[in-house]
Amino acid sequence: MNIMTKIYRWILPYHCILCSHPSTRLQDLCDPCYRHLPQTSNACSRCAKVISVSGMLCGSCLTKTPPFDIIHAAYLYEAPFSKFILELKFGKKLINARLLGELLAEKIVYEWYINKPLPQALIPIPLHPSRLKERGFNQALEIARPIAHQLQLPLLHSHCLRIKATLPQATLTKEQRKINIKNAFSIRRPIPYQHIAVIDDVITTGDTITAFCHLLKKAGIQQIDVWCSARPAMDGNLIVKN
Repeated sequence: MNIMTKIYRWILPYHCILCSHPSTRLQDLCDPCYRHLPQTSNACSRCAKVISVSGMLCGSCLTKTPPFDIIHAAYLYEAPFSKFILELKFGKKLINARLLGELLAEKIVYEWYINKPLPQALIPIPLHPSRLKERGFNQALEIARPIAHQLQLPLLHSHCLRIKATLPQATLTKEQRKINIKNAFSIRRPIPYQHIAVIDDVITTGDTITAFCHLLKKAGIQQIDVWCSARPAMDGNLIVKN
C-alpha cells in the first residue's frame, strides 16, 4: 500500500460487516467470518451448477452447449453470503458490493486465472431502467467496479441495455422463463473486444445469463466468461430478483 492508503486505513480501519470486529484482511470481512463463507465444491465445469461429481458437465450443458464458455461462481448462495447480496439489493448497503467485488477478484487472481489469460473487458449484466430507478443502482455494476480497478480492465457499463422489464426468473416455469426473457436485451454500441467477462451477482436458473450471452455471441464476441458472486445449491424460488 502507498503511504496515503496506510494513513487512510489507520484513521478508518476495516471492520467486519458480519461481526463488527476489526479486520486485518484489508477488507470489510475478518478472517474467522471469511473462513465460514459457503464454498462451492462439486460443480458443472461449464455452468457452475452444483452437481454430484465435480469437473463433469451437467445434463443441461451436455444436451445443449450454452452461449457462454464458462461460468465461475465464487460461493454458494447460502448464509452468510446470501446476507451480503440481500442487504445490497434491498437494503442499499453498497459497502457489500465492494466486498463482493473484492472477493470475486481474489478468486479470479488466485484460483480461476492462474494459468490462463484474463478477458479483455468486463460487462455487468444490465438492469432495466424501471428497476434502476427503483433501486438507485445496478448491483452488478457496483460489484464489477472493484474488479475492474484491481485487474485494470475496461468496464463497459453502457454498451448494453435491458429493454424489457422481466419478472424474477426463479418464480416461473421453464416455458414462462423463455417468454419472460425473450428480447430482453440489446446492444447500444459496438463492443471492440473478442474476449469479455460478464459480471452478475447471483445466477439461479441461468436463463437470464444465457439470453444475454446469446446476444453477445451474435454480436461477434468470440469468448464469454461469466463471473458471479454466488449460485444456489439447488434451483428454487429465491429472493434474488434482478
